Amino acid sequence: MRAAWLLVLLTGLAAPAAAQEAEKELIVTVTAKELKGGVISEIAWDGKTVLMQGVFAQPSDSKLAAQYFVKAEGRTKLEARDGHTEESLKYWDMKSNRVSPTGLGRIEITSDTKMPQFGIGDLERRLTDAVDMGGTQTNYIIKLGSLVLNEKMRPIPPYDGETWSWSPAELNRVAYVDQKGDLWIAMADGKSPRRILKGDFTLPAWSEDGKVIAVVERKSGGTKWEVSIVHLPADLR
Repeated sequence: MRAAWLLVLLTGLAAPAAAQEAEKELIVTVTAKELKGGVISEIAWDGKTVLMQGVFAQPSDSKLAAQYFVKAEGRTKLEARDGHTEESLKYWDMKSNRVSPTGLGRIEITSDTKMPQFGIGDLERRLTDAVDMGGTQTNYIIKLGSLVLNEKMRPIPPYDGETWSWSPAELNRVAYVDQKGDLWIAMADGKSPRRILKGDFTLPAWSEDGKVIAVVERKSGGTKWEVSIVHLPADLR
């Protein structure tokens, strides 16, 4: 696999002062061609800069490639960079940690693997049918205390930070996307969950000032990816 890094520089970006509900603002669209048919796999912040990592298959070359999108004052251009900055790497380690910055919340990922039952018949027939239909199925459950953040049947386990992001410590909250792709916010101990926006989101990333959350949406069957920021209501900042 190779990696492509995308960077979006956000300057002078502020939510409308009178906004009462969460508002989504599209900041950049990344095409499958620009990602070489790959996917956006990571979002991090470095001050007012959003860094997005994309991965794509290139079996003959395991080296890292870098691509960045830069958006400043309404302009978007493509730049080449080497990868994470020191600050964005620290940010990713914080947002994707299974323990909140304050230590009050701890995320656990469990799994339940089952052999699906197709029709009736003896054990040999049912095992053969199950293999033909894809073999065993594993349901991965991400929980914060008693709160289920995300639950999904998938071939591989979710990676840390894929579906959640811790807020700055002073806010003591977590942003997460559920199995439907809706964006939620809860306290760091899992209490008081609140859905703030419906959609098909992934990779939530809470800004360092706690005012917005960056999210990604896969569009048109993966032919493009939209990166947006969600302006949070005043009572959640």
